Amino acid sequence: MQTNLGSSISDAAVLAGYAYAARYHYTDVVVQNDNFLRLSAYADAYQTPVSGAVMTDPESRPALFRDAYGNVTHRVRITAPHRELIILAIGLVRIELPPAFPPEVALRSPVYDAAAAEFLTPTPLVDPEKLAGAAQDIAQGADGLLEAVSRVIYWVHQNIRYVKEITTVATTAEHVLAAGAGVCQDQAHLTLGLLKALGIPARYVSGLLATQAGETHAWVEFLHPQLGWLPADPTRGQPLARQGDLVKLAVGRDYTQAAPVEGSFVSRGSGWLEAARAQVHLERDLVSFDDALSLIENPVQI
Repeated sequence: MQTNLGSSISDAAVLAGYAYAARYHYTDVVVQNDNFLRLSAYADAYQTPVSGAVMTDPESRPALFRDAYGNVTHRVRITAPHRELIILAIGLVRIELPPAFPPEVALRSPVYDAAAAEFLTPTPLVDPEKLAGAAQDIAQGADGLLEAVSRVIYWVHQNIRYVKEITTVATTAEHVLAAGAGVCQDQAHLTLGLLKALGIPARYVSGLLATQAGETHAWVEFLHPQLGWLPADPTRGQPLARQGDLVKLAVGRDYTQAAPVEGSFVSRGSGWLEAARAQVHLERDLVSFDDALSLIENPVQI
């Protein structure tokens, strides 16, 4: 099952091939499975998808569309009876580095277009009003946009411990602040709330990290009035993430709009995710579905 995803990439860019695999099990026969997959590379000023593909077992014919945030989305409907579902995704993407020294702008007078307002409003998981006091304490009167972003990113990195299995996909940003711990998704949600409370438009990003084989990753983007959306990674303490090791798959106001896999199934039984693993291969122009499948068939290899 080899798939050549192309090799016409500029020497000035970072080339990344990626693979993702997930396996779901069910206690009884599933007669219908309906999922939205956001597992294809996002296209923007700093990332150019070259090609990509998804497949499932049982087999399906995904319907492809872009949602309101520009996320490449495959809708997968499976009606063949099954008790196991495997989802595989592969792709090749060219990653450009954001500017090393973006110009500072005054925090109190940035000029954004009307579309930016959506990324200042609360969501079910991120309410900036509940974080306003903490945001002011952390920003400590910062006058510049980049200065404020840096203070928030460093604070979250230093004060929110990375701890697995104490939060869920429904954990709110204020709960993360109170608990002082969580995973990358939680750190991203808290960062979003703090930035929004300071008047900085911010959005959630779901993707992959080249140095974190085996898992998906989450970070944020903040809106610079001159340069557009710039990446910041609170988990790694990077106010401007520009190492070229992040592969962006989807964006949204929070996790619920950028989840890699979202869906439902019809069965008399229950189901669960047995494994979901991913890997990024830098400077590689050949990735196969076999590469993706091996992530869950032979997990000790990553």
